[in-house]
Amino acid sequence: MAKPFALLRSGFPYHMTMGQRRVTSNAVDMAFGKEGRVYILCRGGLGLEIRIINWEDDNLGTIGTGTFQWPSSVLCDDDENLYVSDEAKNKVFVFNKDGELTSEWGVMGSGDGEFNRPSGMSFDGDGNIILSDVLNSRIQKYTKDGKFISQFGEEGDGDGQLRMPWGTTVDEDGSIFVSDWRNDRVQKFTADGKFVMKFGSSGDGKGEFDRPTDVAVDNDGDIYVADWGNNRVQLFDSDGKYVETFIGEANLSISGKQYVLANPTTLRLREMADLEPTKRLRAPVSVKVDDEGRLFITDFGSHRIQVYKKEAYRLSEDQIAPKLRNPILFTT
Repeated sequence: MAKPFALLRSGFPYHMTMGQRRVTSNAVDMAFGKEGRVYILCRGGLGLEIRIINWEDDNLGTIGTGTFQWPSSVLCDDDENLYVSDEAKNKVFVFNKDGELTSEWGVMGSGDGEFNRPSGMSFDGDGNIILSDVLNSRIQKYTKDGKFISQFGEEGDGDGQLRMPWGTTVDEDGSIFVSDWRNDRVQKFTADGKFVMKFGSSGDGKGEFDRPTDVAVDNDGDIYVADWGNNRVQLFDSDGKYVETFIGEANLSISGKQYVLANPTTLRLREMADLEPTKRLRAPVSVKVDDEGRLFITDFGSHRIQVYKKEAYRLSEDQIAPKLRNPILFTT
């Protein structure tokens, strides 16, 4: 789908909450399967596993319990095989949809095809895995069966250099976006690793980051960044210009309401509480977008997924005035 010339941004309202503590404990990443299955990668004291839920927020079981030490990212392919990177074990584990471990690959090191703390993963248009090799400060490409293809990046803070890169995503054009964690910025590369652009700097202001952990790009070319240390997600346009911030507006999920209603003490505590802090994001780790304009945020500190839904309308060049020299948005 071709990117629009411009957008009329009507709003980006809160849509729903998924998961709850004791089920999606310390959610770090998520992937979408078929028949409404949603795979939530959990990394916390209550579980190191993939938790399966659905859009009705039912708990459908777990995959990988007892396998992981410090899982970081999960992918789901067209056959519903699941790929999980584990930073501590320096491996990628592969499961089928029935939860059987079918393969594992990876070895610690700094040579081609080796890695040190593998983290964020994404598929490119050919079905290969783009993997963030955190402590080697580079990005590597593998086939789904673990065969090394290529790599780019080196440690530093110059254009195209990386310092502990974390999340990755690939847009429709094949461009690779990287959340450059230690450099507090996002970088964009061509499919073969050539530097294209960067945006962001250290801080808590608009367009600034405190250890960005993930990045996603939607069909309009908008860029979403999980600003982990600032407890927020920021939205940028395709040129890296700041648009808006999401701080969290969570309601109780379906399963959360069932749990609270069954516990009189919890009901009383909630009735007495200041509820505003319970809505907010706490250390969001990953961001995902889908073709329906939904934004999914793994709200790590609150053990849930917060979901927003985009309202925007595509504009052609003849529908909008040329860019203004000193734009100020106001209502007439």
